Amino acid sequence: MNVNGIDIQVERKPIKNIHLAVYPPDGRVHISAPEGYSDAQVRSYAMRKMAWIMEKQEVATSFERQSEREYVSGEAHYYFGALYRLKVVRTNTALQHVERNGDYLEVFVRENAKPEHIQNVLFEWYRAELKPHIENFIEKWRHNLGVSPESWEIRLMTSKWGSCTPKTKRLLFNLELAKKDLLCIEYIVVHEMAHLIERTHSDKFKLILDRNFPKWENIQKQLNEYHI
Repeated sequence: MNVNGIDIQVERKPIKNIHLAVYPPDGRVHISAPEGYSDAQVRSYAMRKMAWIMEKQEVATSFERQSEREYVSGEAHYYFGALYRLKVVRTNTALQHVERNGDYLEVFVRENAKPEHIQNVLFEWYRAELKPHIENFIEKWRHNLGVSPESWEIRLMTSKWGSCTPKTKRLLFNLELAKKDLLCIEYIVVHEMAHLIERTHSDKFKLILDRNFPKWENIQKQLNEYHI
């Protein structure tokens, strides 16, 4: 769908509310709409959000040039697929923590906090936010797939979204997943749990994904488009 010269990918799902996202590095716009929404309703929604879309596209297209994170106010950071601006709040009167406030991620740190410390506070918040989603997805798919990991962990990794050690039934998930939308996170959980059935990326493995997680290839392609 093209609205005001902007191409928008529209996907209808069995959901209650419409969802809008803008992705780097090219500012791709995606709308997930309830199955009953007409094209006219989606177009009207996009028109109402046009100023927001254009603002987020400007941020998204500059995201690739910000490869070195400095953890200063004004930087663009992601949280479950949505773009936020970082706001560093230096104070000695409050516990170090992170709050979402509108389009901002506010990181409360001590007055003399260095960038690496700000990063640690933000990453620990990411970890706490990501953990319950992974727990829920593992619980869901242990029934659907009939397998169960012995242990799992969230760890910052440089080249993989997740990993599985079938021998010990141990799963690892990249902390960077906290920046991706929930569908991407669920796919990685399913992908790694499927390795408890089939160790390699064989035809059997792909068939497991085809049967249990349709359109998984589209999600994998989306994840592979952007460097970790």
